[in-house]
Amino acid sequence: MYDKLCIVLKSYTKLFVFPASSTMSESETDVNISKKNHPEALALDLTCPICLGLFSEPVSLPCGHIYCFACLQTMGEGLDQHSCPECQTEYSGTEEMVKVSSTANPLDIDHTTIKSDDGCQGKGGLRIGSGSKEQPFALDQERGKGKMEMDQPKFRLASQVTELSLKLEMAESVLRKEKDRDLEVSTANGQLRGKASKLLEQIKDLSQSYSAQVMQLIEEELGPGEACVASRVSGASEVTKQLRQAMLRAESLLTEDDETEFSDELQTLQPHIEELMAKPVEEVEDYVESKLNPLRACSKLEQMSTELRERIGDIQRSLRNTLNPSEVTFDPETAHPNLILSEDLKTVTFSAAKQPYPSSPQRFTSFFQVLSSQSFFEGDHCWEVDLEGSPWIIGVCYSGKLARSGLPSALESSRSSWCLMWFNNLLTAFEQSHSVPLKRTTVSRRLEIRLSFKTHRLSFYSISPVSGKTHVYTFKANLTEPVHLAYRMMSGHPKAFATVYS
Repeated sequence: MYDKLCIVLKSYTKLFVFPASSTMSESETDVNISKKNHPEALALDLTCPICLGLFSEPVSLPCGHIYCFACLQTMGEGLDQHSCPECQTEYSGTEEMVKVSSTANPLDIDHTTIKSDDGCQGKGGLRIGSGSKEQPFALDQERGKGKMEMDQPKFRLASQVTELSLKLEMAESVLRKEKDRDLEVSTANGQLRGKASKLLEQIKDLSQSYSAQVMQLIEEELGPGEACVASRVSGASEVTKQLRQAMLRAESLLTEDDETEFSDELQTLQPHIEELMAKPVEEVEDYVESKLNPLRACSKLEQMSTELRERIGDIQRSLRNTLNPSEVTFDPETAHPNLILSEDLKTVTFSAAKQPYPSSPQRFTSFFQVLSSQSFFEGDHCWEVDLEGSPWIIGVCYSGKLARSGLPSALESSRSSWCLMWFNNLLTAFEQSHSVPLKRTTVSRRLEIRLSFKTHRLSFYSISPVSGKTHVYTFKANLTEPVHLAYRMMSGHPKAFATVYS
């Protein structure tokens, strides 16, 4: 940015010319000419020694030093005696100031003589000469006035170029950030598409496998009957063929006139005819049924369909988890035998009869508790829970550190849980087994739970259709491991249930 500003400044320095004292020596002329090749020195000459800014309406004092007209007016305001700020040369006032003119190419002008009409230097009708040719200062002043009128828009344009350069850098910075963001979004979306594609491919494979199994079932049911019928057709065909051949041989033998040939052939044919005549040709009724057995086939089909539904259900839940990182369902392997889970695994209800759940090391056996299938270890999550019919405890815990039986398995007793308990119309917060009684309050049957790994906060809100959302309690939990949503039903009640919404 500094280099760009220098370029603008160097281009602008060509707009001004500064008259020196009435007579300029050859050495001073050489200095001015050398500035043509040193823009930095010329840029320094553009600076007013008083305000340190570019000259605005520059004027020259009798001593030859140049300042902004407004700066000299400000410094001399209220003074009877005026002097140059640099060399202290006295002057009477504004009448001795000479307005500095401008030219398109100031370095090409000969500044050796600046004379008035009467031959005096410094004031009156000044003329700028080069050799023997002189031009009236009034004419040069008129041209300079026109030039100054163009210089001001150029200086304003130069400032705008600087501002445009600054904004360009800002725009380029914004563009880089947007490109980084675009790459981040594209990468995340690509990963999401990849996960979804793999899960859908699993559903496709399961469907194809299910189709193949069903067709195999049908073949197994129909195959034996078809084989039996085909065997009977083959047997009947063979008997028919033998009978026809024997009949044709017998008919042919009847036409034989040679007694010896007839006798010999008859001795060979007669036993075969008697054998064929002895075989029964009537239809046998005790054959294998060639039709499908509906009872047996449908039983097998239902077993395969149940397995398919379970496996597709697992994939669908994984798909929901992929699309919604806060998706939560209850884990059947952790549910106490007196708890029943809905088909979508989002509702827990009480059952007086123990369910015949398969044995699992993850199952709770001492308290009516259940954990979520999903664990959470990053990001921000929000759930709503409907709680009805029973005192409850709900919160989060480290699954691996929570016992499954005995007193250590109770959520409120564990050092690896953060939960809220509603019992006897009293709220109590439990943080790693330490209790914090809360004020008596009416809690709605619906709670909102917010978990933020960024701020290390676990917050509970009561949601009421009348009073809206009210803050209940917030844990400052520095979670170092993945946590599961945890629920406990504190008493068995036929109408007790809990439903979680992601």
